[in-house]
Amino acid sequence: MTSRFCNGLIAVCLFGLSATGAANAGDKGPCKIATKGESPTAKACATGGRDAATKLMKEMVKQAKAQGVTFKCESCHSDLDSYELTKNATADYKKLEATTAKK
Repeated sequence: MTSRFCNGLIAVCLFGLSATGAANAGDKGPCKIATKGESPTAKACATGGRDAATKLMKEMVKQAKAQGVTFKCESCHSDLDSYELTKNATADYKKLEATTAKK
């Protein structure tokens, strides 16, 4: 009886963890690039997957534009489906992050 209860409890816990991960992944799926670190994008990825990261990045670009600095998705991402990065993406992201940093 105890063994069945433990097995059932483990199954429920594993299902709960996998369901939480799926919910965090969002409609566009889990992040594959900004998966580690303390950047705003990495934090958004950890909590809401690609949907949250996309929303955050668009907001950062909007804030930069309001300050007179233009960034475009295609400048850093060579493919907007896979979000593959261009060679200059890391440097450009640092500039975007600095431009939009709270002062």
